[in-house]
Amino acid sequence: MRLSSFVPAVLALSLFSFSAEALPTPAQQDSAVALLKRGGTSSNSVLDALVKLFVDVETKVLVDACVDLTADVCANVDVKLSAKAKILGGLIIVDADVKKLQVQAKAQVDLDIKAWIEAEVHASVIAHIDAHVTAVAHKICPVLSLTCIHDHADGIVAGVVAKIRIDIKALVLKIKADVKAKVKASLDICIPKLVVNLGVLAKAEIKATIGIKADIEARLKVWINVCAQLLASTKLIALVKALSL
Repeated sequence: MRLSSFVPAVLALSLFSFSAEALPTPAQQDSAVALLKRGGTSSNSVLDALVKLFVDVETKVLVDACVDLTADVCANVDVKLSAKAKILGGLIIVDADVKKLQVQAKAQVDLDIKAWIEAEVHASVIAHIDAHVTAVAHKICPVLSLTCIHDHADGIVAGVVAKIRIDIKALVLKIKADVKAKVKASLDICIPKLVVNLGVLAKAEIKATIGIKADIEARLKVWINVCAQLLASTKLIALVKALSL
């Protein structure tokens, strides 16, 4: 079996949707308050509680957003396969097996895209939240206290979200740049495995055409803005202020 592929230059993602389920809940504040109860109001304890609150809240927002992002990327990736097999010196098209292989290959591509995007969200965005909170908190409140955190909650949230937004922009640019290669790599690995039980296709030349729709820039900007708005929700500001109560 030989696998060849054609990857068009155009690329697209559809508009992502978010729900109120991504917004912070009192339970996320409770874990931060628990840290304060155990550690008191020392600067280290205050910072630990603040970091815990942000990580819990923003991770939920980003994980929920990742579901929508992944679903939309997968919906906009089109995989078409064609195959020709040599039989007694002639060429035949094995349509039924090709269609079966195409469905199986697309399913595997979707799984691989999901795993890739989830890993990127965690490595490129979520993993940096604690460092962002620490940097912003120390800048706004050099002497960390619950009073300062309360009085500057709006600024702290805005500062942290600004840093997360930079990470999100870098993430979506990476997805845009790498998705074609990720799909091709997935097909290169899964197709040889899938053809094993498909008889004649094992000796066929299989061509994979990867279509990824256009019109990405405007949609990505909307996604970034919506995600940033959820990250900086008024509920999060209220939870930060409530740490001092």
